[in-house]
Amino acid sequence: MKAIGLIEVRGIVGAIEAADVALKTAQVELVSKQRVKAGITVVTFEGDVGAVKAAVEAAAAAVSRLGVLMASHVIARPDDSVEPLLSRKTNIVEIKEENIENKFVEKVEEKNKEEVEELSNMKEIEEEIQEINEILKVSKNKKTKIKNKLFV
Repeated sequence: MKAIGLIEVRGIVGAIEAADVALKTAQVELVSKQRVKAGITVVTFEGDVGAVKAAVEAAAAAVSRLGVLMASHVIARPDDSVEPLLSRKTNIVEIKEENIENKFVEKVEEKNKEEVEELSNMKEIEEEIQEINEILKVSKNKKTKIKNKLFV
């Protein structure tokens, strides 16, 4: 992270205007838009120090003409511990995708486990059927021998 720029405005119209002007003015990336409370919105940008300063100055001027600017600030080379404070949409999307993928993998593993158990049960049933068939064969052979003895 090279620099972050923050613009605080009242209302969503000011936030959209700030984002539009900042993104058109310099090579910056829109990091997030956060609603604080009571209609206050903070728009956060990231990029090179000079680009972020130019983007924030232009956006602040544009929203002050609308009468909704509350504050603006640029932090050059923020400490790494500031990163968790930024609510990045991409991180949220990545986390959601990861959770969905994990749930999918769990479901597939669960389904595979169920299928393995089912196949194992089927094999046991087949073995039992074979045993019963063998018993029936032996029983049939005994009946046949007894019949033959009676009719001989």
